[in-house]
Amino acid sequence: METDRRKVFLSHHSSTIELVEHLSRYLEKNNIDTWYAPRDISAGADWPNEIENAISNCSAFVLLFCAMADSSQQVKRELALADKYKRPVFWVKIENVEPNNLGYFLTATQWLDWLDNRDDTLEQLVRDIFSIPTDGDDRGEVESVKWKNIQREKSWTKGLLAFQTDREAAECVARVYFDMAQTHPDASVILPTGRSATMIFRAMTKIADEYDECPFGEVHIISDTETFGVWSEHETSRSKHIKDMLLTPLKRKNRAPQEEQVHLLSGVYTDADPIRNAQKVIRLYPPAVHAVSLSPLGEILAYEVGTYNDIDEIIDDAPRIVEVGEHSKKYIDPNQPSKSILTIGLGTALQSEILLIVAFDLQKASIINRLFNGPITAGIPATLLRNHPNAYVITTEKVANEARVLDLASNLKNPEDAATWIIKG
Repeated sequence: METDRRKVFLSHHSSTIELVEHLSRYLEKNNIDTWYAPRDISAGADWPNEIENAISNCSAFVLLFCAMADSSQQVKRELALADKYKRPVFWVKIENVEPNNLGYFLTATQWLDWLDNRDDTLEQLVRDIFSIPTDGDDRGEVESVKWKNIQREKSWTKGLLAFQTDREAAECVARVYFDMAQTHPDASVILPTGRSATMIFRAMTKIADEYDECPFGEVHIISDTETFGVWSEHETSRSKHIKDMLLTPLKRKNRAPQEEQVHLLSGVYTDADPIRNAQKVIRLYPPAVHAVSLSPLGEILAYEVGTYNDIDEIIDDAPRIVEVGEHSKKYIDPNQPSKSILTIGLGTALQSEILLIVAFDLQKASIINRLFNGPITAGIPATLLRNHPNAYVITTEKVANEARVLDLASNLKNPEDAATWIIKG
């Protein structure tokens, strides 16, 4: 039987040709065919056509990333072709620099660090290349279907629910919150932030009248992030957003929780330490449910893509302050007066009895695909959510279809039935 081989396109700056040759030899010894210029372009051939053909026929795209590659227009064109043909992109950092000109293409992709772990990096690259779907290579449709069936059987998530509309998806999340709150009076619920949170809060307000008194019961309520150093009534405050979009509307309906139930994160020090307060609430009232909203690139709970190398560095994080860069600020609030975010910590999110991963926007299809089809890596913090034993992805049919995971979705389409199914596990 023929050996299973993959084929990759090696993108690089001409100054790193010796390293490309070394990488090529290593990969080919491990049953991975390589293509790179100028070695594989015949004299007199049309370079642009040869490169496009090579990328369209490869199994994966591997970039040796350095400052020169980041400023190369040729590398940028090659990445654009990889994006066009939907080829998985892996970038190997050979210099301690972050992507700038190529950030659009690289921040939501898998990166490996050549600097400190050279042998381990190459071994991991081989494993990652062989872990990708075989759609589009010469193994044909049968192998593609086989891979999808394996994914269905071994999927990390407890369930993927894809609704016709984002309103139905938000209602499902709202019902999980309220129903868990009703049955877990000595627990907490952690509220999300962002556009998805607005949709969820509107759904909560809409269905609140179905419950006697406060639909949150006696549960304790905490927010997942807050702009640090900002007054709680500032327009960029997440606490203000929760009050304006959820608590005040519930109060008008006489369905608001008691003041002592609400423990929203504070961005400022007053008589108390906001981090210690958050730690105390979570310790005394373990979280029953948390809906996490992803950024399109895979940032989550203020953890920035490309910032972390070690999973253990953030996986056990409790409430703390996180510094974010300029490119991450736009996914939080471009007008915020601070680069510091108070977060409940990824470790807290992973403690929640039920974790809901919400993605209502089409622009988040790429990271949803990455959650299902890529490895767990600290460089893309959202992938660490796969460590949760009771996680559900809540999205729309449109997003799931764009993410190529619609075939994994549950048949449940009624928000109430779906919420009951999630709670029963």
